[in-house]
Amino acid sequence: MKQERCLYCFENIQNNLSFHDWLRQDDVLCGKCKSKLHVLQLDTQLEKMPLHILYEYNETMESMIFQMKEGRDIALAPVFFHSFRKKIIDRYRHSTIVLLPSSKEKYAERGFQPVKEMLKGIPMNIVEPFYKSENHKQSLQSFEERAHIDRIIQRDYKISLPKTPLLLLDDVCTSGSSLKRAYDLIKEHTYKIEALVLCAHPLFVESCDKKGLLHRKSFSILETVVRNGR
Repeated sequence: MKQERCLYCFENIQNNLSFHDWLRQDDVLCGKCKSKLHVLQLDTQLEKMPLHILYEYNETMESMIFQMKEGRDIALAPVFFHSFRKKIIDRYRHSTIVLLPSSKEKYAERGFQPVKEMLKGIPMNIVEPFYKSENHKQSLQSFEERAHIDRIIQRDYKISLPKTPLLLLDDVCTSGSSLKRAYDLIKEHTYKIEALVLCAHPLFVESCDKKGLLHRKSFSILETVVRNGR
């Protein structure tokens, strides 16, 4: 059933839509709200792991994520990956999604796992082999404290990894330390490991750019075909 109201501002879904988006008729955000999101579609490298970034973490994205997580507005879940849903399925269709952990306290407080809810429109297998040893919010930590994330994120070895490529997936990348820690815990996996984040902090993007690691791409299945020689 076609969405008639923007899931964020509740205005008519067709307000300020581009002609291309109007033709598709499958949006969950109106054109005005979409225009406030800064699409990046950037590829970079984190340690030895390919990392793809969809959006910049700007004020609007921060507000949306906060409203869903802390405001428990689960109805917002579809908006985050909606525009890239088909491309994610095409590019990573042979992979298993590996989620980074939330603390038990946060899960009990919210009653749901935010990123898992965001991914409900993407029919891919998901595993959760990590846990947090304590309640720890990355965005509230100093740079030095983030460097000690290895004390917080641990692996549950009772949960086995599937014999497929793995896609580490998180909503916000601030310094990259959580993804690095997760990668370190599973890097012995014999299949390819990549990472995908919904959004990244501008300072993280800038640091990658300074290292010459950023590449803007169209985020299509063709990249994967060429990269793997298929």
